[in-house]
Amino acid sequence: MSERSDESLLAAHLRGDPRAFGELVGRHERRIFGLCLRILGNREDAEDAAQEAFLSALRRASSFRQAAAFSTWLYRIAVNAATDQARRRGRARVTQLGPDDAGLAVAPGSELGEVVASAVAVQTALTLIPEEFRVAVVLCDLYQVPYADAAQILEVPVGTVKSRVFRGRVALAERLGDPPTGERAQGGPGAPGRAAGRPPLRVVGAAGTEGGSRASEPTEPDRPNQE
Repeated sequence: MSERSDESLLAAHLRGDPRAFGELVGRHERRIFGLCLRILGNREDAEDAAQEAFLSALRRASSFRQAAAFSTWLYRIAVNAATDQARRRGRARVTQLGPDDAGLAVAPGSELGEVVASAVAVQTALTLIPEEFRVAVVLCDLYQVPYADAAQILEVPVGTVKSRVFRGRVALAERLGDPPTGERAQGGPGAPGRAAGRPPLRVVGAAGTEGGSRASEPTEPDRPNQE
């Protein structure tokens, strides 16, 4: 017997199946917690945000119209729960993250593992960049969400997502003291180069994106008027 899709489970829940929503929670709870954890940088806050996300999804189940995948709909709720939590808290409460926290799609031997994941493991660099950039980088680079889906999650144009990802990568690289090659020029003639022996900040992923590019490929920032 084939596994029921998320959408089928949600429909079963709405028909009164008492186990269907619990199965959805079990299927997605690790990644939703991980998403909140990367945005918030603190396990306790992430647990609260993830719980609120699932409660909100339960309350709003009848509003799902299949205009997007269930996972996209749930990610939007989780991002909103995490950013609301961050604003209520008012400041970052960062705790060190272990390598097993929040399963991420990381290709073995990729540059993500060599550069970005080391920053994400301690969470410090990621939580020090602006929230809107951090969320875009977490979605597109760490969670491999295609730009078009990220645009639905964040409720902004695709061009704005690309701009935020690009600027987030640059900001993260600056926090690491390791500006990406090809992006150094953005800082002008005096921009610092990469730290000796470090690979450039470039995230490798498997998800397709808008226009045939991949969410992990470097993109030029869009013009400011797209934001």
